[in-house]
Amino acid sequence: MYRDTVRYRSVALGVVAGLISFACGTPSATEPTEPTVRTERPAPVVGVPGDAAIADARAVPPPGMYADLAGVLVEIIPADARVIGLGELHNRVDRAAVRSALAVFTAALPSIGDRLSDLIVETWIVDPNCGKTAVAATQKMETEVKRPEATKSEIALLAEAAKAAKVQPHAMKLSCADYKTLVPNGEVDALAMLTLTTRELKRIAISAVVHRDKDPAHRPWIAVYGGALHNDRFPDKAIAEWSYAAAVDKVSKDRYVEIDLIVPELAAADSVSRKQPWYSLVETAGDWVQVWKRGDRSFVVILAKTR
Repeated sequence: MYRDTVRYRSVALGVVAGLISFACGTPSATEPTEPTVRTERPAPVVGVPGDAAIADARAVPPPGMYADLAGVLVEIIPADARVIGLGELHNRVDRAAVRSALAVFTAALPSIGDRLSDLIVETWIVDPNCGKTAVAATQKMETEVKRPEATKSEIALLAEAAKAAKVQPHAMKLSCADYKTLVPNGEVDALAMLTLTTRELKRIAISAVVHRDKDPAHRPWIAVYGGALHNDRFPDKAIAEWSYAAAVDKVSKDRYVEIDLIVPELAAADSVSRKQPWYSLVETAGDWVQVWKRGDRSFVVILAKTR
């Protein structure tokens, strides 16, 4: 459901827990070059303002910036894309109460809805057949990752927006044994959470590609929405096993695109984000959304500040 950004497999579980809000991937600044790996210093594709409703309707975005996320998605997603892996820095109850990336994406969905066939969301519906074990494990996970109660409603709204656009929504499916793996002794196993999440997002995405490819009239794009770790095109070797990107890129014949959506107020309070090469754009965030191109088919979108 929700996971963490673990930078090295050998880190202590306490550090993993501190990174849990970032179960979504990530990358700094100025030269107009186009790197092939995220560790280089690509120039920002420059900003994108958060959402049209946030910006003054009469305002004109500065050169290279956009009025809303909808315009950004239309601009940066290649026409020949097959799977779009969207990652976010999650909202938490111990962070600023700001508009979530999830809510911003839901508002932008109609701009690409007619090109999407499927939307896979990093969440699950508790299986009633798994009884109290599943309920208790899910509650423990929600407490551990400090997710606001409003997140559940926002996920439901995203599913409704997908259905309105005739896009098929999907959620992860966990077995009864999976719930026990996630919370083996009353405590959340962060590594197991990362592994199960990766397994499910990869499974559903590959299945969707294979299924849709049998229909010559299918819509061209499939979207996966979750944390910015699992969608990582250029992961460090130590965390590569928790990214579905390579497997999905292969089945989609090199047509996978990674996009991370970053709420600046959340990034400013996140130690992992502050070390990223794109963080300078967080420091200058304001009314407009900014886009950082970290590599081939890989983007970081800094949303507008909440007002």
